[in-house]
Amino acid sequence: MKKIAMIAIVIGLAVFFTAIMAQSDSSNQMAADVITLQEPHIDGGISVEKALLERRSIRSFSDEALTLEEVSLLCWAAQGVTDDKGHRTSPSAMATYPLELYLLAGNVTGLPSGVYHYSPQGHNLTAISEGTKIPELFNSSMGGKEDWRKSAPAVFIVTGVFERMNKIPGQDLSRFVYVEAGTASENLLLEVVSLGLGSTYTAGFDENKTREYLSLESGETPIAVLPVGHKLEAD
Repeated sequence: MKKIAMIAIVIGLAVFFTAIMAQSDSSNQMAADVITLQEPHIDGGISVEKALLERRSIRSFSDEALTLEEVSLLCWAAQGVTDDKGHRTSPSAMATYPLELYLLAGNVTGLPSGVYHYSPQGHNLTAISEGTKIPELFNSSMGGKEDWRKSAPAVFIVTGVFERMNKIPGQDLSRFVYVEAGTASENLLLEVVSLGLGSTYTAGFDENKTREYLSLESGETPIAVLPVGHKLEAD
């Protein structure tokens, strides 16, 4: 009986330590899936007036990679937290903050290709899936020409969670979500200019594919797609 009890104890300890190791591996994997971004520097770039003057819709990109620092600044410009009260770079009606920001990374130095979700509170990216989805998402042709967005090293996507906004009984406030998506997108576009990059706002995309690649739940809708890259210099 003592021998059987000892065997049972040994087996129990083995199972216990195996579970601990599995949990540790899982925790390490989760930690690896969250990329902490560099804190944004707010004393660089150019003036708002100059950014407004120089902003143009850019649809041709070189094959140069973006940097993780540039991605950090672009995420912060769109939805970053600006004080300890949780206010963000983009205003929100009744502070409901219905927007979410995603990144399709194809060619970003220091960041594996994949789909990421931006968290304003932690100023970090959480990996959703691996591998670049940019060529797959923009594989259609427009007027016989290949979709120019395929050449972007990174694509930012703004989505809206409409149920966060509809808080006044009898009133449809869904239009506010689209307004906020516009302000967040313009913030990102001005930061693009400040960094010497190129981009433009696009609203023509495959909504079903976008939902699939971002793993969106019901009630969250993709609104704006902003490809970003280095401008292709004219010969």
